[in-house]
Parts: sequence; structure tokens; C-alpha cells
Amino acid sequence: MWSKIVAFFMSIIAFFSSLFGIGTNKKNYREFLDASYGSGIQQKYDLYIPTDKGDTLGLILYIHGGAWTAGDKASYQPVIKEIASKHGYAAASINYRFLTQGVTMDEILADVNAAVAAICEKASNEGYSIEKMITTGMSAGAHLALMYAYHTPEDAKIQPVAVCSQCGPTDLSDPNYYADGMVFQNDYLQLVASIVGQDVTNEVIAQFTAQYSPVTYASTAVPTIIAHGQEDMIVPYSNAVSLDAALTANGVEHLFISYPHSGHALESDADCAAQYEEAFFAYAAEYLN
Repeated sequence: MWSKIVAFFMSIIAFFSSLFGIGTNKKNYREFLDASYGSGIQQKYDLYIPTDKGDTLGLILYIHGGAWTAGDKASYQPVIKEIASKHGYAAASINYRFLTQGVTMDEILADVNAAVAAICEKASNEGYSIEKMITTGMSAGAHLALMYAYHTPEDAKIQPVAVCSQCGPTDLSDPNYYADGMVFQNDYLQLVASIVGQDVTNEVIAQFTAQYSPVTYASTAVPTIIAHGQEDMIVPYSNAVSLDAALTANGVEHLFISYPHSGHALESDADCAAQYEEAFFAYAAEYLN
């Protein structure tokens, strides 16, 4: 199962490195690449800090996808460089340990928290204060971004002020993961067993998955952008619909951008991609400044 998951996600992850039209060459930033936030080989981050926006900055944190079993922060390096150089925010991308290494979801979320603390400390040591943060990512990275924003650890350096999700899993108990045509239909139960750290069956799956489903924490959610393809055969579109409904029921400000012709890579709706980019930077301007 793992080889199939890794192969699939590695085939689409490069798509997102060009999401915002990378291209500036002006070096008005400082870069800190492959910095450590722990002793593990994957506990690394990349950080870009703009040098012309003062010493108090907002941070945009990117978390890569790959079914919690693959992927690399490098896929977002051109994006975070562009964020710092062109848009004036501190921007970082992180690696984290994988489920395939015997790591639990709790430990992956702890990696996110440790990375945030290290990024804030690094910025402080360089003379910059990071006071606000937006988390974002795609697929499994979006799931981690949502979980961290909605259920932030008590010892976190920063409580995210907003979160932006691209095709992120929001309800791990959704029966549509098993629907005909879904890529991981036959492997999903094994994947969930790895997430919750124990064997589960179809009958009791909801009991264990609620803890790791962002929709569970909608009552403590922050402003959210949801982007999801209606033709997604990896994370069912119904996940996005469920989160939209839960946020609405809890009165949480959010925007749901539905891509009618796109799959998991959000590849076939240019107008929706433009809407997402505009909304993303509108959120950054509103919540990070």
C-alpha cells in the first residue's frame, strides 16, 4: 500500500510549487534553509524573512502533502521565497516524520508545533518578531494545517489567525473514502489504522477517527479558506462539504471555493485558482497585518 501512496503523491506534489506564478529575482529577503527543529533527519524547515518590511512580521507556514507518508518541504521553496520577496511576509515550509516510520499522528502534530517554535526563535535571534501566523497546505498538509489551527497545542508559540486548505482531509470517517473509483478505496482502512495507531474495523472507525478530523473542532476554528475539486478521487469532495457545513453552523468566517472540473491536484479550473490566490492574499492582508 505505502509504495502506491508514495508514487501517487510524488507525481502531483510538484504542481503546487508553481501555484502563485513564481518568477521574481529581487533578493530583498534572508533565507535559512534546511534548519533543524529536532534531532530527526526529517525535522527540518526552510524560512524566508523579508528585509524591507520592518521587524514585526506575519508568518505563512506551508505544510506539504503526501498522505503523511511522503513529500518534502522543497516543493514549496519557490512559493515561500516569492511570499517573502513579493508579498512581504515571513514564509516557511517544514518537513515532518512519516507514518511509515512508526510515528503516530500525535507525533506528527508535535513536529508541526516544534517547527513553529523553532521558526519563531530563529526569527527572534535574527531581530524579527513573528506575532501572527496563517497555516496552509495541500492534501495531508492541509489536514495538518487545519488540525493545528483548530486545535492548537497549549504550549504553542502562536495561535494561527487563519488557515487555508487545498483538498485537505477533514472527516476521516467519511464513508465516501470507500466509494467506487477512489484511488485508495482498498487501502484506506489500513491508512486510518496507521493514523490512529491501532487496528480498527469499519464498525468502530468513527470512534477513533474523530480525534484526528478537523471537522470535529469546528467550534474552535479560525477563519478558513476551503478549496476542493469536485472530481477528487483521493479525498472525497464530501469532506469539504462537511467542513463548510460545520463552519457555517458554528458561525466561523470562511470561504468555500469549489473546483467543478478538477481532481485532487486542482488542475482544471483556472478561474477558481485565480479566485483562491486572490482570497489567500486577502486573508493574509486582513489577518497578518
